[in-house]
Amino acid sequence: MLLHVSTAPSDATFCAVIPCKRFAKERGLCLFHAAGAEASCLPYSSTTNVWQNLLQYLPKSSPESPVSPASTVSSPSSSNTMTMMRPNRKLCHIDDCNKRAKSGGLCIAHGGGKRCAIKGCMKSAKERGYCISHGGGKRCNADGCTKSALLGGFCAHHGGGRRCGEAKCSKYALSGGFCIAHGGGKRCKFEPCPKSAVSGGFCVAHGGGHRCAMPGCIKGAVTGGLCIKHGGGKKCLVTSCRKNARTKGYCFTHFKAMEVHGGIEL
Repeated sequence: MLLHVSTAPSDATFCAVIPCKRFAKERGLCLFHAAGAEASCLPYSSTTNVWQNLLQYLPKSSPESPVSPASTVSSPSSSNTMTMMRPNRKLCHIDDCNKRAKSGGLCIAHGGGKRCAIKGCMKSAKERGYCISHGGGKRCNADGCTKSALLGGFCAHHGGGRRCGEAKCSKYALSGGFCIAHGGGKRCKFEPCPKSAVSGGFCVAHGGGHRCAMPGCIKGAVTGGLCIKHGGGKKCLVTSCRKNARTKGYCFTHFKAMEVHGGIEL
């Protein structure tokens, strides 16, 4: 059993079991390994490091053959072995799914939890009964920002959430603890496409995500359910401009003008 040894503040965010790259949720472990330890009746102490408890009760193994959460655990005081079984009350009932269970014993992706109050929206409901896209959940604390707040009370753009595990990278971390550029998040299922996957498991170019609502158009939809060509996406902050916003709410032309002249008339 290999365990993370904390050498930097960022290490504490990851599961103590190596090579697990999930974020720590309970007592220094991800949900999967915490559930396995609980089912094995391993004693926890609020004043003792969790990896010390695990080293005491889990059998030794080499780096080439780390102990699986489903393997047996032997107590030093007994020859009896106990099989780690994850409790259903914490993890999704769907086989091979390690996500946290919501109402009905399922994770959000498999239908658990409440749905958004907006008709036709199947996203998970946050505070006030709406999904994040429809105004649910907490908003970023930065002045004028309406994006959803992450860890720390700010959106990813304003420094909220976890940062990429790559040295000197300040981008927002996705699954695996890294940003998209450094391998975080899910990849497109179309081989050998390295792009980030959206809904459906594919990138936008290979059919993932929502399509433009304009009949006959197969381009990816942005804000408003339309592609950029058909009017989707946010518009430039300049009232008379109908171009799409690119940088800080402005189109390329007006953003450059703002940089040169120190401001433009809205």
